[in-house]
Parts: sequence; C-alpha cells; structure tokens
Amino acid sequence: MRTFLIIFWGIFALVATVATFYVIINYEVQRWKDKKRQREGIYIRRVNQGEALIMIFTPAFPSLSFVAHIYGGPDSIDIWVDIVGFLLSAMFMSFLRYVHVAYVKLSPEGIEQRMWSARTTVYPFNAIDGIEYYEATSTDNQDLVSFYSKSGKLIAAFCPIIHNNYRLMAIVRFRIENDRWPDMNNPNDVARVDYLDDKYMTVGYFRSREKVTGLADVDM
Repeated sequence: MRTFLIIFWGIFALVATVATFYVIINYEVQRWKDKKRQREGIYIRRVNQGEALIMIFTPAFPSLSFVAHIYGGPDSIDIWVDIVGFLLSAMFMSFLRYVHVAYVKLSPEGIEQRMWSARTTVYPFNAIDGIEYYEATSTDNQDLVSFYSKSGKLIAAFCPIIHNNYRLMAIVRFRIENDRWPDMNNPNDVARVDYLDDKYMTVGYFRSREKVTGLADVDM
C-alpha cells in the first residue's frame, strides 16, 4: 500500500507541477497578446493575475503527500488523510483548468465566452435581450452580471469588478440610451462605448436597475 501511494503521489505531484508552470506561463503570454489584440478592437478578459498566481500552490498537497510517504513508515499511513489530500489537490487542479480556459472575448462580431468546460459560446451583441446585475450581499461574495437571450439562454456571466470587465455592460448601456446597438466599426460609436467602459459608468447604473429586458433585435 505504501509503495502504491508513493508512486501515485509522485506521479500526481509531477503532473501538477508541470501543468501549473505551463498554465501560469501561458496565462502571462496570453495577457501580453491580449494587450496587442485590444489595439485591434478585440477585448479579452480572463481571471485576474492574483487568481492565476495563487495556482502556484497547486502542487503543494500532492508534493507534501509524496514526501510524507517517502519518509514516513508503514504505520504512518492514514487513508483518510490521503483522501482529504486528494480532494484538495483535485479542487486546485479543477481551478487550474478554469484559469487556463476561461475568458470573455468582445470583438465587432460579438461576444465569445468559454468557462470551465470545453464548450465555447458565440453570440452577436444584438442577441442580448436582458441583463441582470446581482450585487454582493456580503464581503465574502462578488457582484455578478449575467446576459440572456430572448429564449433565456445564458450568453455571458462574470464578476465585473474583480475581473475589471465593464465593456459589455457599456455596450448594453449604449443600447438602452440610444435605442440601438452600437456599430463597433463606427469610430463615433466606439468612442462612446470607450467613454462608458468604466466601473463608475456601468456598475452603479446597472446596480440601480438590477434587471433590464427587451433589448434584443434577434432571437437565438
């Protein structure tokens, strides 16, 4: 049993270490590329840097378990400790995948979002029929904003403040105030969206309304 656990945790620690460094390095590379894409009118928001760097601790639990079984005797084995260690390691690995794949992309073509799963959703801006803003009720929670189609499909959802992501809210505010969707190829419309793309121009605006519907031009 001890030999099996040493091999298991050794492999787990190696995989977790390689995956962690790959994800963090790739995250920083993509953030650098995102800045270049923004100059082309493509806005991509990922998890914030602090959340990504916390993932450096992902190999900690499997590594500690590996070392404990290497230097501990057969009598030191406690299967419940290993189960707890495995669950904590799996939780970190799951969030590591989220850091790697999750993003919201805004371009003149519309909204593209990918969450934890491999499925990517793509919608034009004028498919947004409703927006709901949920204000955090405690310091342990985060504000959440969700966008829905006429048929009730979730188009996008994210925490605007922690991810510094206000542009889609600015586009929806433009739609509400001008009774039309902005043409993201029109410099005047883009300039107005740029002006609204700010925490103070969006968060307070939608917090006070909580829910707005009837915005879509198409049903998807």
